[in-house]
Amino acid sequence: MRKVHPLLKPLIPITKGLAAMLGPDYEIVLHDVSDPEHSVIAIENGHVTGRTVGSPLTDFGLYLLKSPKFKDVDYIANYMTTTSDGRILKSTTIFIRDESGKIIGFLCINFDTTKLSICKQMIDQALTFQTLEELTGAEHESFAKKVDELLLEVIDEVKKKTGKPLRFATKEEKIEVIRKLDEKGFFLLKGAVEALAKEMGNSKFTIYAYLREARSKKNAML
Repeated sequence: MRKVHPLLKPLIPITKGLAAMLGPDYEIVLHDVSDPEHSVIAIENGHVTGRTVGSPLTDFGLYLLKSPKFKDVDYIANYMTTTSDGRILKSTTIFIRDESGKIIGFLCINFDTTKLSICKQMIDQALTFQTLEELTGAEHESFAKKVDELLLEVIDEVKKKTGKPLRFATKEEKIEVIRKLDEKGFFLLKGAVEALAKEMGNSKFTIYAYLREARSKKNAML
């Protein structure tokens, strides 16, 4: 069994503990860079990249050792790497140094994003939709429990657009409101005329007259 740097030995159980906590999609790798050709001294969930104890340092690891840019760097987190079969990994490399600051090892975490990417695609697909207005011209759909609630919801929707209580609207404004309500199918509901009459402060006979006028104007425009 190869001799391991004494500062790296305590990190071997940490490698195991991180893997147990994070799960099988997280590969945890401990490198001893004193032997780049066989740098891996501990690895959990090696199926992610197919490596085992005794595997070599990666080309990126060699670059980190050689380049002076990383002299005072402690870690490089959340960068993207790709496996030989095309899977996307989210990776982090932590630098392990001795008392003089020399790099003696790396603790690497490689997360296989495949399952999460599939879930994201499913979520994105499930949450992709068009609005009712885009599809039909209707602004929204209400889920009233009773007809009375539905009547009030439709009336309130139109009231918001007038900007004032319907009883204070002019005749022309009331006819326009009735036209809009008719387009929404409001008068298919039982009690619609009575509810609107109460809201507008008119008799139901007046509402019927306004409705006939609104429909005649609509037919004249066709």
